[in-house]
Amino acid sequence: MESHSEIAEWYRGRSVFITGATGFVGKTLVEKLLRSCPDIGTIFLLIRDKKGTSPRDRVEQMLSACLFDEIRTAQPNPRVKLVAIPGDVSVPGLGITAEDRSLLQDTVSVVFHVAATVRFTEPLRKAVDVNIEGTKAMLQLSQGMKNLRAIVHVSTAYSNCGIPVIRERIYPPPMDLCKVKDCVAGLDDELLDLITPRLIGKLPNTYTFTKALAEHLVAEHSTQLPIAVVRPSIVCASWKEPVPGWTDSYSGPTFAVIATAKGLVSSIYGKKKLVADFIPVDTCVNIFIAAAWEIGSGDNTRLVPDIRVYNCVSRPFGPITWGLFVEEIHACERKYALSDVFMIPYLTMTDCRMTHIVLNVLRQVPGGLVDYFTWVLGGKPRLRASQKKIRVVTESFEFFTTHEWEFESTNVKLLRDRMSPEDRETFNIDISKIEWRKFIYNYYMGIRRNIMREEDSTLEHGRKMMARKALIAKTILLGILFSIVLGVSSFYKVWLQGIL
Repeated sequence: MESHSEIAEWYRGRSVFITGATGFVGKTLVEKLLRSCPDIGTIFLLIRDKKGTSPRDRVEQMLSACLFDEIRTAQPNPRVKLVAIPGDVSVPGLGITAEDRSLLQDTVSVVFHVAATVRFTEPLRKAVDVNIEGTKAMLQLSQGMKNLRAIVHVSTAYSNCGIPVIRERIYPPPMDLCKVKDCVAGLDDELLDLITPRLIGKLPNTYTFTKALAEHLVAEHSTQLPIAVVRPSIVCASWKEPVPGWTDSYSGPTFAVIATAKGLVSSIYGKKKLVADFIPVDTCVNIFIAAAWEIGSGDNTRLVPDIRVYNCVSRPFGPITWGLFVEEIHACERKYALSDVFMIPYLTMTDCRMTHIVLNVLRQVPGGLVDYFTWVLGGKPRLRASQKKIRVVTESFEFFTTHEWEFESTNVKLLRDRMSPEDRETFNIDISKIEWRKFIYNYYMGIRRNIMREEDSTLEHGRKMMARKALIAKTILLGILFSIVLGVSSFYKVWLQGIL
């Protein structure tokens, strides 16, 4: 990093606290800070124990991922800047010790609150614990930070998706927060799940509902704390950094891409002409970093006096449609097939519910037959259960493939205007020049390499396997047609004999 980077210079010697650091967006943020702000102070990472793996060991696992290849090459020991803070956003006080709390409050200058449960099907109780109570605990911790200059709260562009035009401001909460807490505290899980649809109202799921309430909670603290809210839309693979197409997350449309690539799903319900508001993960983290620099560097004169909001979206910069996305992904699934698929990938998007159902039911029939013979042979049927899980996940995403929104992005544009030419290059937040077809190819290959763990050397095997399955499918089809013709012919002969 050149010394004339204003943003990198601002981060020099400053300590940072990140929640959600081991998630897809969080680890990308950690990598970018280490690579582009090499003189940054300590980066504290809130990490919980997971399946018997300690927070410290999880940091080591994170650093061993291919995401950090460039960091490991450029920096002899990047681990020295990272300190794991054992804790959990879903428990009171973030679950951190008094000693660690004191350490953070004495040293931290910048907070990135990235942690959240992003599952659309999450029960309301869990979503409240993580997305609301976790945010409240983060704010309470931040109030005691002696050197605090900036807090970046990561929300979602769809926290207010009940309205068609979304401005860069905080909207009234969808429901009184105290009433929501009373329901969560006073009702058992069964009854709470039963009334959840009435509580969330026009919002499609508990994720958007609790993120909207969390924004309101953050806004209430904005008069005491230097806070910015960043609202990413549908976060996908990286555009450029550290390598094009990097992803290790099943969220967003990735799960559907894998399901269709495996041949388990053939139809996505949605409207082809609508905008698919994808935002690359590297663009997201660049906005996080630049937003903290902006609100922490003393210029608070031009935006709304209470809180700064950045809509981190692609629509104003030439977005992609769902139709083009499905078309390009389908081409990749055929040309760069996975080495192990159930059926030949076929993918279409339709806004006809009956067509959508029929296409996917036809895909489930072979799975049912395979499960039946597996059961007969004493094995454990799996395909139909997998297809059911896929159906639940894809259905939870249909709200976003059948609606679109207008997003204001004035604050993001003004942020870029304020950045120096060097910082516009290093912390690029302008996606107006993105080539969506190339991005989708890189996105698919990132899924193939990093999630499905398939080497590029298997591409030829995938092509041969697809050719074999195509031959088998044609043979079966010809067999079915021949059987139909033979049956009709036999029936016709019997009918003629009856007449004669």
